Amino acid sequence: MQTQHKKHDSKGGFHGIEADAKVLKITGWLTGVYFVIELILGFYSQSVSVISDAFHTFSAVGGILIAFIASKIARKSATKQATFGYKRAEILGALLNGIFLLFMAFYVLYMGYQRLGQNFELPTGIMLIAAFGGLITEVISFKLIYNKQKGNLNMQGAFWHIMQTFVGSILIIISAIVIYFTGWTKIDPILGMLFGLVLLWASYKIIKDVLDILMQTTPKNIDIDDIKKTILNIKGVKSMTHPHAWVLTSEKNIFSAHIQVSDFSKAEEILKQASQLLKEKYQFYFSTLQIEKAHQASTADEEMY
Repeated sequence: MQTQHKKHDSKGGFHGIEADAKVLKITGWLTGVYFVIELILGFYSQSVSVISDAFHTFSAVGGILIAFIASKIARKSATKQATFGYKRAEILGALLNGIFLLFMAFYVLYMGYQRLGQNFELPTGIMLIAAFGGLITEVISFKLIYNKQKGNLNMQGAFWHIMQTFVGSILIIISAIVIYFTGWTKIDPILGMLFGLVLLWASYKIIKDVLDILMQTTPKNIDIDDIKKTILNIKGVKSMTHPHAWVLTSEKNIFSAHIQVSDFSKAEEILKQASQLLKEKYQFYFSTLQIEKAHQASTADEEMY
């Protein structure tokens, strides 16, 4: 006997995906328009710093676009060929964004290293105009996307691209002030390289989380032993075998197991209790439980937890 339980909520359901797509669309347009403005300012002033930040902004547009496309694909309905739908498109989008961030981190570190050995001048006035304009755009984008990125890897990828441009704007302001008062231009590549290390950490975290999901590891907030103990406390349950918990996509965890019972006439009641516990106590999006009188041995027994 098996049961499947599916949970839709405002965060993980289709309404949430549509809201995410709308947020990504707005932030993408805001960032894209500012990229054009900043690039014009950069070439007008011949400021390498501003041109560089403009390309950082362009990378954010690319990151948001990846997240937007992934979010749109994730809205597709389930089919016979894709019985869970295309929700994992968000995870693939997060992976692409993580790799994108990784390359940007190496680029920033390389560019900063190259400029440490060079003498150059930076027009502080244009730098400040570009930076403050960027801050306005980025603060609006932050307000839109901050709550959406909590627990959603796809949105986190877009968030970190916006964070990249935001910190870039702050670094330009700090650099401009230091250069204006001291003339020490090396502050620009030094601060840029420090931020490159932050990007490196962010990309590592996103890629690691994505790979954990693709490898179907147990969700971070799930304790299999605790679940097993909870199920075994249900009256009539003798044992539980083959417990598996994994992540379908952000905020959507799945569970399956075989439950052995002493009295098969109580199977329906036990099934109902177990399913309710998995839903309410552990917030599983979907669960499949097989009720049986005795464990059916298989070749997988030696390989499974």
